Amino acid sequence: MKKNKKKIPRIYIQDNFKIHQVLFLSKDHIHYVKNVLRMKIKDVLEIFNNTNHIFFAEIINISKKIIQVKIFKNKFKNVESPLHIHLGQVISANEKMDFTIQKSIEMGVNIITPLFSQYSDTQTKNINIPNKMKRWEKIIISACQQCNRNIIPIIKDPKDILSWCKNDKNNSIKVIFHPKAILTINDLPKSIKYIRIIIGAEKGFSNNEILKIIKYGFLAIKLGSRILRTETASVAAITALQIKFGDLTTI
Repeated sequence: MKKNKKKIPRIYIQDNFKIHQVLFLSKDHIHYVKNVLRMKIKDVLEIFNNTNHIFFAEIINISKKIIQVKIFKNKFKNVESPLHIHLGQVISANEKMDFTIQKSIEMGVNIITPLFSQYSDTQTKNINIPNKMKRWEKIIISACQQCNRNIIPIIKDPKDILSWCKNDKNNSIKVIFHPKAILTINDLPKSIKYIRIIIGAEKGFSNNEILKIIKYGFLAIKLGSRILRTETASVAAITALQIKFGDLTTI
């Protein structure tokens, strides 16, 4: 029986690299490589840098405050889905929003716009947006590191849901998921490359929001007969779309 190859640890560094280039790792990376992974000289790291290339680097020096690595190989690796998804996610409570962002990135979402709605769990006055953005960006990078994505998805500044819907000028298919809708994913066009989707908070949407969102060109689609939690709905919707139009396969 063949032994499984040991997974090479991945780190993200936003820079351009060349073969034989020597890098000094950042303080955060030093902690991760030295104290979490307990790596040693001659161990190999995989570095991704927001391109479809990955870089392999060998550790050549470890000291108390310094780790140097030397790049010895690069490889083209595109794991992005052919379906481009822009997720408009109504902001939910802390852990739920973190979970939604993490799992949607793992499932292949390309852009996330956090949204404020009438029934948001968090309103503008109760949220420190700069701090939240920093936290969400870290979650996105960590998710990419874990799931082998090399292109870092974008997270936009939070917006009011109706403003976001009204100002959408592109030609992508637009969907709002709602349990009382009549249409299903099977009613969408047979081939889709770009799609914008809205997932609501636990309390859903107000009637006024639904009417205006549909007026702005969004199709109301239901996922099934059961009411899903907001973080479950995001994962379920993205999974269904990736199976039908993207790169997820079924047995």
